[in-house]
Amino acid sequence: MVASLSLPVSFTSCGSNGSDDGIEAIDAANSVLRMEISMSGTYAKFNPFLSFNAWDLKGKGKDIHTSTGKDVNMIWEQHYEKSPFSTASAQIKGSYSSFSASLILTNSDRQEGKVSVRATVYKDEKVIRDQTLNVEILPSDISISIGYVPEEGFTKIN
Repeated sequence: MVASLSLPVSFTSCGSNGSDDGIEAIDAANSVLRMEISMSGTYAKFNPFLSFNAWDLKGKGKDIHTSTGKDVNMIWEQHYEKSPFSTASAQIKGSYSSFSASLILTNSDRQEGKVSVRATVYKDEKVIRDQTLNVEILPSDISISIGYVPEEGFTKIN
């Protein structure tokens, strides 16, 4: 079964002003933002597909440093069946218009399960976000798409 990703993309601009809800602004000169996505539970039987996406303020692809040590531009994808993982992270430096992660869980065998997805965001190695989403997967759920944007949190689509 092939799953395609069609989550809406949100463009949120981070400037130099702070915000009263705790959103950290990125300093283009020296700040590093790292997003880590980890899974626990029965995630392996749902063949996770994870991608990180980053755009700069001009809407062009932004360089991403991955947890595998590889640098990519704009999109980094991890396919569980090709390289099993429970945690992956992506890091960018400087201002951005969008930095997000998308996770697709595919239930082609019509199984039940529980998956916990944790997103931790670091700014210059200091935790600024730490959120968890618990997902119960039913046999009727063919595909579950989960998006994460540091400024807005999780979005889940069945």
